[in-house]
Amino acid sequence: MSRRRVVLGARPGDGESRALLATTVGVFAATVREGELMSAGQVVGTIDVLGVLHELIVPPGVAGRVTERLGGERSRVPVQYGDALFVISTASTESIMEQTSPVRDDAQGALSFVAPMSGRFYVRPSPAEPPFVAAGDTVRRGQTVGLLEVMKTFNRLVYEGDALPDQAAVHEVLPKDGDDVVRGDVILALRVLPEK
Repeated sequence: MSRRRVVLGARPGDGESRALLATTVGVFAATVREGELMSAGQVVGTIDVLGVLHELIVPPGVAGRVTERLGGERSRVPVQYGDALFVISTASTESIMEQTSPVRDDAQGALSFVAPMSGRFYVRPSPAEPPFVAAGDTVRRGQTVGLLEVMKTFNRLVYEGDALPDQAAVHEVLPKDGDDVVRGDVILALRVLPEK
């Protein structure tokens, strides 16, 4: 069965909630449950459209805790265009930021860039290519720092986060190429660059 990726639609809900919407007709299967956190770029399910699986991606700028899932615990649910597949509480965004933001280790400006979700970490795009980042490099906001394989899908790990500086020096890349990591594991040990 072939696979494609599609970004879910989003619309504001009541108060501090957001609905994530189907962008096509098909049969929906979720990979996250009620109560779990989700963040931008994460694969959260599939829609089967006439034998073609579309992986569902959380849109940019969206994060929160799942408060409702279409179909409840049912594994496969027929959906129409515009159906709300998930409702998330954006009030939970702080929890996600705590897990995906750097952690200050000491007063000398040590920072950590951590895994936003669990998966297999890859430091390079392919075995024959150089690593995305290495010790001594400077990383900048929006730069890819590695790949995270989750359910046979490769997700780019991008240097970003409200608590991170626009650029930082890489002190160490902690996981080895092909290591399994869990959400919150340190990927990059960083140092704040001295001000000029």
